[in-house]
Amino acid sequence: MPTPDEATVRAVLQTNDRDIRCREAIEQGWNHCQSLSDRAWWRRKSTTAAIMWEHSIANAVEALDGDAGARVIAHQDTTSFIFDDTVFLRFKRAGLSLMSSNYPTRLANLFHAHTGDLFGFEGHHRVEIVHVFNRFQTALDWIGVVARDKKELLWQFELRRGGAAVIALPPSERPAPAADTVLRPAKPGDERRDAEEK
Repeated sequence: MPTPDEATVRAVLQTNDRDIRCREAIEQGWNHCQSLSDRAWWRRKSTTAAIMWEHSIANAVEALDGDAGARVIAHQDTTSFIFDDTVFLRFKRAGLSLMSSNYPTRLANLFHAHTGDLFGFEGHHRVEIVHVFNRFQTALDWIGVVARDKKELLWQFELRRGGAAVIALPPSERPAPAADTVLRPAKPGDERRDAEEK
């Protein structure tokens, strides 16, 4: 089981814009939660996280449908993704420290212990795609990939956004001084100046 390598994970996720699709899946999951009228009375913050996770996973499964290198792995009460038989990831919520948390089951603890394989899948780079809320849980502050070794953060990077590429335009010619282009009104009764300007 390799320790997750950032360059490998980046390359695999950028293939077919998987990183952008995963980011958009999470953003759409959050937008769905915000649109729910009964959200205001939910007593547990974990309700928002659970509903958002369900929609994010459904969105990701749909967005990645047709990508031959993407596999959806359902096991027990969660869903993971394997890309190009190289990267094994799961979607999680994280705190400002970028650390996700689980009920400390044996499997949850083993996900970030890179000394052994999980679920019969061998040699994969195991990472998480995490989203971080602002402190009031009213907006998403960050969506990215996090690699850990147990409780130690190894590396992280933010997922790319979709949209058009930004192209730099050539610099424009230096404009003439503004004083050369300003029209000055004639003073009332200054007929001589009016005649000179005509």
